[in-house]
Amino acid sequence: MKLATVAEVKNKLSGYLKHSEKEDIVITRSGKPTAVIHHLGEDELEDYLLEHDPKFKAKIEKRWQNYLKDGGVELTALLKREKAR
Repeated sequence: MKLATVAEVKNKLSGYLKHSEKEDIVITRSGKPTAVIHHLGEDELEDYLLEHDPKFKAKIEKRWQNYLKDGGVELTALLKREKAR
């Protein structure tokens, strides 16, 4: 992981974007971490967007809490229910 200031990144953004293909770059402002440049391949975009979507995270958390409270469904019952649809 590489550290860079906002000013450094501003002046040499193309170089830092290229470098991010090898490792993440932590951007600092006034000596404190403020952002990360992380290389993202085309096939990773959808996963990244879902992973960072608050609505999607909330749905997953709600489903997880329901599972903890009520338990799960047997795979055969789920498949049977889906086939009936």
